[in-house]
Amino acid sequence: MKRLLIVQFAGDFRESDRLRRLTGEETYYGHTYILDQLERFRDQADAVGFLCGLAPPYHEVLPSGVTVIGAGADFYRDPGPVLRAVEAFDPTHLIVCGPMMALIRWGLARRIHLGVLLADSFAGLYDRWWRFRRLPALLNDPGVTLVANHGRNAARALVDFGVHPAKVLAWDFPHHRTPADQPPKQRQAGGIFRLLYVGGLSGKKGVGDLIRAVAALRDRADVRLDLVGAGARPRFEALARRLGVADRVHFVGLVPNHQVPAMMHAADAVVVPSRHSFPEGLPLTLFEGLASRTPVIASDHPMFAGHLVDGESALIFRAGKVGALADAVLRLAGDPDLYARLSLGSAAAWARMQNPVKWGDMLDHWLRDTAEDRAWLVGHGLAPPTAVL
Repeated sequence: MKRLLIVQFAGDFRESDRLRRLTGEETYYGHTYILDQLERFRDQADAVGFLCGLAPPYHEVLPSGVTVIGAGADFYRDPGPVLRAVEAFDPTHLIVCGPMMALIRWGLARRIHLGVLLADSFAGLYDRWWRFRRLPALLNDPGVTLVANHGRNAARALVDFGVHPAKVLAWDFPHHRTPADQPPKQRQAGGIFRLLYVGGLSGKKGVGDLIRAVAALRDRADVRLDLVGAGARPRFEALARRLGVADRVHFVGLVPNHQVPAMMHAADAVVVPSRHSFPEGLPLTLFEGLASRTPVIASDHPMFAGHLVDGESALIFRAGKVGALADAVLRLAGDPDLYARLSLGSAAAWARMQNPVKWGDMLDHWLRDTAEDRAWLVGHGLAPPTAVL
């Protein structure tokens, strides 16, 4: 009997399922795909569950037969409620989404089938290196039979962190929106220049830097900023007021994901200003921004390296440097040739970011666990199949 449980820190898949059934929409890209894959996994598992730590406490079975669980707890501060909910489900197969070391140890101690999926980076972040310094030893344990990170750079960073490359895969979601859906854009200099940010509202994501850049340009260009997402909104509203740009910064809030492509295409630039201190894997905003054909302005976060080429497929600025970000905005707003070149180059960047290992297929192979399935997983790892663990 197989009982598959997937555990992640945040999210709320009861709400995602409710929204999909009522409206056919999703707020976060990939949630509908995940719900479909969970139903697919029921073909080979007697029970399939998805537990979200921060979701309010609940335990329900969806019409699809998938069990969704909320633990109502921050795992890193109080792992007890999550561990108790996992024990109550009694999984034979456990997928841990995130560096939740206490849960990984729980799975190893019970010798159940165990996999760890990340959308995270540890490169160059001393505080995270120290906090999770014991993670590589856990992931290298033979009892962990699947280790994957979101995107090739994040997967390689996991190897640099100490995980054996023969164990590591780079995974991704399917991306149905492509640059082929839109013609390249052109823009003449002058007029209002509209920036769009989509993501969590936090300092480490560079939201404060972006608002400060708008303020720095107040007397040099007519720049407007739309912020789409949830988070520390009152803090950033106060910052915009203090800097005198409350009339130029619009807090949109959460919107259904299907509205994001049109918003990106209507903007003059999509900005991804993540600081190095934010543990990016590979943000979906990059995929959607490039697919929209609207030029991207991005920080030099190490997880973006190799995907974006400065001056060809994006403008890259030094993360956390407000002046550099403001200069990039001003440069793009005033150079029609550069604007057209970046829009045209977005297709090549989007293509470079594609990854053949999709979340659902990877878990399906891991769950089936035949010789052919294990060969598929080894063949898609970072190390050649001959690598010795």
